[in-house]
Amino acid sequence: MKKKILILGGYGFMGTNLNKVFKDDYEVFNESRQTYCDMSHPLQLTSVIKEINPDFIIHCAAHVGSISYVIDNAADVIYDNSQMYLNLYNAIRLVNKNITVINPISNCSYPGIIDIQDEELWWNGQIHPSVESYGTPKKLGYILSECYRKQYGIKTINLIIPNSYGEYDHVDPQRTHAMSGMIMRMIKSKKNNDKEFIVWGTGSPIREWIYMEDVGRIMKEIINNYYNYNNLPNPINLGQENGISIKDTAILLKKLVGYDGEIIFDTTKEDGAPIKVLGSKLFNKFFPNFKFTDYETGIKNAIKYYNEKI
Repeated sequence: MKKKILILGGYGFMGTNLNKVFKDDYEVFNESRQTYCDMSHPLQLTSVIKEINPDFIIHCAAHVGSISYVIDNAADVIYDNSQMYLNLYNAIRLVNKNITVINPISNCSYPGIIDIQDEELWWNGQIHPSVESYGTPKKLGYILSECYRKQYGIKTINLIIPNSYGEYDHVDPQRTHAMSGMIMRMIKSKKNNDKEFIVWGTGSPIREWIYMEDVGRIMKEIINNYYNYNNLPNPINLGQENGISIKDTAILLKKLVGYDGEIIFDTTKEDGAPIKVLGSKLFNKFFPNFKFTDYETGIKNAIKYYNEKI
């Protein structure tokens, strides 16, 4: 019998990629279309979980956007994301405590002053102010997972993921992720024959990127081999320890898109944390044979997809 997977946020950026990776191997349910559910309404969420009774719930639902978006909508972002976590764990408590949660956590939940983000440093400082409204509920989600494990035995696998990119992201520049947004804007600049391409900030921050389909492949490996992975470190980075500056990323995109204009850095825009690179020690220990998609291949795939969308 195929495992039943409920993907909360199944039609967002991560959820759509998970559906692509999972479609032939699991019985996949998505709360927003197959059965109506607003996670801010606990009775609706509880009813959906009871009806499906999945083996795993992957919590991809989020109120998220660009740095400027989460700053401008800070109160709504922190409230909505916190409420989703609170409702989710209480619903599982009421329905079936044997459901396993897979909880992807953004690396913006790390302190903003750490260069290499190793798991043992996760609590060692303040989240960068530019993303505290989004990163703080991710910490809350972890704390909730631990509390519900202690009292009710509910199992959660907490995975910290780097900045992500790939197909199926928002096309709204205020809601898309940074790399996907740069790809889409550069495609538009090429089509419009723009002389200049504006990059927000100085270009100096260093980021690690993960091709979103790789996140799905890692989760699939965990689900398929659950009894080997149910004692993973908690949380664990999906880390490559391989960062690249925003400036060098823009130069790479320019080459792969085939854009001929000049790259200009708008230093009036906020940079965010100077370095966000995930430590890879634990990931390499538990997933020694996993092969990440290299940047050029992933970016080429994304360019092909967004060329058809914009």
